[in-house]
Amino acid sequence: MSGIKCRRLCAAMVVLGILIAPRAAGQERSYRLQLEILIQPLPAYQLHAQTWGRVLYGIDRRATFRAGRAGEKPRIENDDAGGRRTVMVVGLMNRDGSLSFGGQTFVSTRPEPLAAWLKQLELYGAEGPPNESATWGLNDDQFTEVLKLLGQPVTEPVRRRSAVDVIDSFELPPKFRVTFTEAARGRLFRNGEREDSQDYKGLTKGSMLAAALADFGLGFRPKVNDSGGYLIEVDAGNESDNMYPVGWKNTSPITLVVPELAKSIPVDLEDAPLDALIDVIADKLKLPRFYSGFALDVAGKDPTKIKYSRKPDKLTLYNLIDIIGKTYNIGISLRTDEIGNVFLWVTTEEDYKAFRKRFAHVRPAP
Repeated sequence: MSGIKCRRLCAAMVVLGILIAPRAAGQERSYRLQLEILIQPLPAYQLHAQTWGRVLYGIDRRATFRAGRAGEKPRIENDDAGGRRTVMVVGLMNRDGSLSFGGQTFVSTRPEPLAAWLKQLELYGAEGPPNESATWGLNDDQFTEVLKLLGQPVTEPVRRRSAVDVIDSFELPPKFRVTFTEAARGRLFRNGEREDSQDYKGLTKGSMLAAALADFGLGFRPKVNDSGGYLIEVDAGNESDNMYPVGWKNTSPITLVVPELAKSIPVDLEDAPLDALIDVIADKLKLPRFYSGFALDVAGKDPTKIKYSRKPDKLTLYNLIDIIGKTYNIGISLRTDEIGNVFLWVTTEEDYKAFRKRFAHVRPAP
């Protein structure tokens, strides 16, 4: 196809793709939606664009179909230029006519999922609903402030008789107001009384509150309080439910932060309790260790009951952690609190994978 024909075809598709329809009265939105679809300058894509034009008109949406610029990739991002909050959504048309946005794909024969997804973007912007956003609907300044407030060190033993006692003993800053979901209330007093914990002292309140609540099958999400300050919304679930994480990924390679990880130790074990081995690892690394008690119990992964055996060998601690995790489908990871303290966190494989996926690019303030 010649360059002139290509330009004409692309221009025709842009005109075809911009469909304007009246919006339903009373429909509220927080963001103006700008939807653009990258297509190939081929006749088949023009036909798909015509089909999608009719589909989008039917769900009261509009889009621009156009050729991509050099190096341009699909993206979803907020744009506040001009004083108007806009969410820019740039998707990709596939050869079969489906549309892809990040990890999501939609087909023209089922427009309802696309309509619902676009509505969420219009209401919440690129980050999505607060319960699904890695920063819980907080903007950059709010997220930084929350991390700073939750980055205060724990100074007293944490009472663990109930989740309510846990929260009270952390003495959160007055800018936070604690609320409980209905699901959380059923787990507030799980498993009766436990001994107070000294282990949290010196580590930060945000990461350690998340760790302490996980023992009750609970977590929390920091959100904006419409009346000022922030909410600590306590809910049933774990990191796979987008709770505040139990620590963060370190900003530097972890073997540089904890060089002992690369050191080899002799391993000769026969029917050793897994929790005893994890204690040895934590001791060698000179790090505190914590368990996600509720999640491990539900998954049937009680470290006190799992036995580990291994022929005499010499392994680095990094490899030993990796082997244990893969053998028993347990997530063992080194996490960093809000001010850089490192600790060992033991949870389920599902929780571990959810953490890596959701918080892979989110870091606490340095």
